[in-house]
Amino acid sequence: MTFFPKCRMGWQRWTVVVLAGILVMSAAAKPPNIVLIMADDLGYSDLGCYGGEIDTPHLDSLAAEGLRFSQFYNTGKCHSSRVSLLTGLYCNQAGSASLSRGVTLAEVLASAGYATSMVGKWHLDKEPTDFGFERYWGHLSGSTNFFTGNDTFRLNGSPWTVPAQLNGRPFYTTHAVADFGEQFRREMAETEKPFFLYAAFNAPHYPLQAPESAVRKYDGRYDAGWDQLRKVRHGRQIASGLVPDKWALSPRPDHIPAWDSLPAEEQQWEADRMEVFAAMVDELDQAVGRLLKRVEQMGELENTLVLFVSDNGACPFERTRGRYLKPWDPKSYWTYDASWAHLGNTPFRLYKQNQH
Repeated sequence: MTFFPKCRMGWQRWTVVVLAGILVMSAAAKPPNIVLIMADDLGYSDLGCYGGEIDTPHLDSLAAEGLRFSQFYNTGKCHSSRVSLLTGLYCNQAGSASLSRGVTLAEVLASAGYATSMVGKWHLDKEPTDFGFERYWGHLSGSTNFFTGNDTFRLNGSPWTVPAQLNGRPFYTTHAVADFGEQFRREMAETEKPFFLYAAFNAPHYPLQAPESAVRKYDGRYDAGWDQLRKVRHGRQIASGLVPDKWALSPRPDHIPAWDSLPAEEQQWEADRMEVFAAMVDELDQAVGRLLKRVEQMGELENTLVLFVSDNGACPFERTRGRYLKPWDPKSYWTYDASWAHLGNTPFRLYKQNQH
């Protein structure tokens, strides 16, 4: 079974619905497995199934076969949305990053006989293995260099040194999330328990970094600029039934320049960095495909609840360092700013950190 809520219900109600459904289905011969996938700073319209021009065939397939939610509720920032996702409570109700006043999905499901594991970004206090996850690989920080990592990487509670290569190719965090997700799925299969896998990708959160071949695939795709692409995305959203045609496209804010007002050199720089963002989303989609392929190969896909969410909208923070380093150089540190974030959240106003 596939289910595709792109963070489109209130976290509290969404978590209660999931757990209530599991309690009902637990009476069946075999409770459903659960794969919960979170993207980081993904805009409302960045996926193909939400109107975007980025190639996301695996997530588009999930949307086509399952449910595509159209309403959006989260807390507008990374760590607080994660608290709410894991506990079903508002961030401060749960004790914020400490989770001191909340019980996590992993703790509840473990008590119901599930094998629990997590891969990816934590961004809360302590470690996932302190909150009901039997297995964990990933980083505890809010962001990381995608090629070289940082000193917060952990494997099952112990420090983990980022290698130059992993499984025969250069280390890249998005690839590694899928690698360890597949490994944990194999390990959980040995327990013969239903499994809960929480895959919290750091992509496409800044820094904008991706393999060279992935970036070059998108060369030229953003040369038309954000004004034109917002109109195109909005048109796709209406055509697919995601939004009603009575919804006018929100106007470009005064602090975002018109694309045509930029000098050619600035247009090229802006298009270049959006190409990297697109490459990161593409790599995320391929990693999701790998995870689900592993579940399918093990004969479990038809009994697996798959959920895909984003922690907040597209990110407007301009924090680029080393603008003239290539984005596949591990020393690079690109971001994009409010202009592309405004595209990411088509047809809505503004972006991450805002609460309307």
